[in-house]
Amino acid sequence: MLVARELELAALDELLDTGGIVVIEGGPGLGKTALVEECVARARRGGWRTLRAQGSELEVGFSFGVVRQLFERDLASMTEADRGRAFAGPAALAGDFLIGRDRVVDAHDTSFALLHGLYWLTANLAGDGSLLVAVDDAHWADSVSMRWLGYLARRLEGLSVAVVVAMRPSEVAASDRFVSAITSVASVLRPGLLDVAAAAAVVRNVLGSRVSDARCAALWRASGGNPFYLGELLRGGSRAMQHDAIERPGGLERPTDVVTRHVATRIRRLDPGAALLAGALAILGDGCELRHAAAVTGMDLDTASQLAAGLVDVEVLGASDPPRFLHPIVRAAVESSLSADERRRFHRAAATELAADRAAPGQVAAHLMRVSPAADAWVLGCLRTAARLAMASGAPVEASELLRRALAEPPAPQERVEVLRELAAADVTAGRASAVDWVEEALSLTADQRARAAIAHEVAQTYAALFRWVEAVDVTDRALVEIGDRDAALSALLEAELVVDGMHDAR
Repeated sequence: MLVARELELAALDELLDTGGIVVIEGGPGLGKTALVEECVARARRGGWRTLRAQGSELEVGFSFGVVRQLFERDLASMTEADRGRAFAGPAALAGDFLIGRDRVVDAHDTSFALLHGLYWLTANLAGDGSLLVAVDDAHWADSVSMRWLGYLARRLEGLSVAVVVAMRPSEVAASDRFVSAITSVASVLRPGLLDVAAAAAVVRNVLGSRVSDARCAALWRASGGNPFYLGELLRGGSRAMQHDAIERPGGLERPTDVVTRHVATRIRRLDPGAALLAGALAILGDGCELRHAAAVTGMDLDTASQLAAGLVDVEVLGASDPPRFLHPIVRAAVESSLSADERRRFHRAAATELAADRAAPGQVAAHLMRVSPAADAWVLGCLRTAARLAMASGAPVEASELLRRALAEPPAPQERVEVLRELAAADVTAGRASAVDWVEEALSLTADQRARAAIAHEVAQTYAALFRWVEAVDVTDRALVEIGDRDAALSALLEAELVVDGMHDAR
């Protein structure tokens, strides 16, 4: 029930009339998701094509994770002919990336090419009709997806495309400059807390028109005017619904505690396996495959389907196919009920299932980032593969985080040097001074003279990229002395580096 949201709904109607972009900002529980869902529902009633995605705490480091959510399900349901039309023209630049044939190419080439290809894919999907792009919980979206949204937001004129984005401004995980690129061209809506009259309307809609003003006011105070918390208080069966609890000062816990307790109570009404399934779904995140959650918990799919339907009935899940929690707060409450060991075990099982199902390497790695280091070669390989693809997608920060985790696994001594070099390359592309430390360590661990010369060249390039010309010259000088006349090609490469760096060194 959307109460006291007339201005916001009018703005969404205008968005669907004229196109453009609307950003819905606000804290948790203020109804951002409800507004996004209402916008999607109105668009569908009007015959619009809709693409939906939701950011997740789990996939913040999964480059293009939100973009994949938006397009992959729609593309998978198309015929070959329709898919050919979708990827016609410049949109072909995004074809290999989105239909499962990831390529590792130069990051500078891919960074712009993918943005441009995805823009034209969006235009092609709009076609002669209209297209709504809806992203909920964008504060948890990966930075590259936010970069693309910013790219799209500035190029909507002339397209039959509308974009609605919901986020918590205080929890933005992506780079602020990408968020600014979006909000600078968007109409921004900031739904507020309910006043006592609006809260009373919600209470009486649930409990009946005869509820007293005093009880309505008490529930309003207990919820802080937050629509979602108020809804939780009204779901019934808890101490929060008793007169003495709501009317006695200090008689209620914080609203977040109320939500956690209510969620646990509702799950306990079901089969004991429901808590296990809910935990696996919380780990996998909204929009996951139910079969993956079943595999993670070790239950058969029929049992998981029955339990998921039960979780919908008790309003823990909003839908069971694909599974979606009623609200991010509910998912967080379920996840917080898991022990640290359970979370790590579920993440490892989730990574294994997703990898077996040929999921995107970044999606697998997102779970492995939350698994304890154990010198596992498979984990290390997954993290390095995801990092290479992140670099190829123009996401060096995400690649850097993946490789830091890979270094902690840790790799075997002979592999450590390669991981250090990859990490240095990611850090220098991201503009991080720590790149020098990694590549210097790689040099110190290498005994072979030719390999040392090659790594010294990388050290010099890293210093040069950070405008530390003196160090670049010194490293190159030492490498030239060390290699001597053993490798003419390497010596020539180092001499060329010395000339370039020396132009910036006053000595």
